[in-house]
Amino acid sequence: MQCRNKPVPRAHKCVAAVSTEKGRKTEKGRGLFGRYPGKISIAKWRAWGFDRAMLPEIESLLILQSKDQAIRKLQRELARIPMEEDNARSRLSDDQAAVAAIKEKLQANEIAIKNLELDIETRRTTILRLKTQQFETKKNDEYTALGNEVVRYEGEVSGLEDRELGLMEIAENLKANLSDAQAKLAACQTLVDEELGQLAERRKNCEQQQAELEAERSAAAAKIEETLLSRYDRTLAAKKDAALVPLQHGTTCGGCHMKVTSATANGTKAEKEITACEQCGRILYLDED
Repeated sequence: MQCRNKPVPRAHKCVAAVSTEKGRKTEKGRGLFGRYPGKISIAKWRAWGFDRAMLPEIESLLILQSKDQAIRKLQRELARIPMEEDNARSRLSDDQAAVAAIKEKLQANEIAIKNLELDIETRRTTILRLKTQQFETKKNDEYTALGNEVVRYEGEVSGLEDRELGLMEIAENLKANLSDAQAKLAACQTLVDEELGQLAERRKNCEQQQAELEAERSAAAAKIEETLLSRYDRTLAAKKDAALVPLQHGTTCGGCHMKVTSATANGTKAEKEITACEQCGRILYLDED
């Protein structure tokens, strides 16, 4: 049966075998054309749109949009880098704060030890003075009173020395903690320095790629008519993601996912002029997938 009045989906891609019959070129359909056996003329093949070309303005805008989207992606990447640097430094600052806190405790402990040593020395001096007075006195009650004072001060010295030993033990623990904290800080410093170096390299690469893309973008924009370019720029600035979106399923805007009018859908499929979604204003192009 000859293939007559059988509509074929334009988006379907298939391979044609070209043969010659009585000096006229014909094309035999395969794949989907298995449903339509027979030979199809080149004129009908073209009429069904398998050799169609995209509207040049749309093609130019899609190239421009790909540059803009790549530039925006790099800009977002560059915007994230300072935050990642701050996060890296915050990990370092935590370890620095830990070291500083231990040093502060160690210093306060050393001051306390020195104050105890002064108190002990003062009492020992007092004990020597009392013993001298006790040796010189000739009164029994005075001798006994001085002896009692010596015993009291010696007891205070003993208590102060016990406290000093406790503080010295704390100092040893703090020194060990300080050593551990400093080792952790050094290891973190190495990691942070490495990470900051990688971030600096990322920034450099992104900036270089952005400069190249902006040059390519300028070249692509120069090929587009000024009014159309202005319309594209306004739409992209308003919608952020894309100014051009595909017409999906032949009826739906690929940006806002709302159904477009039949006139808009048919105009997009005809690919004779620029069409746009009535809902969001994005420019539409025919989705071949």
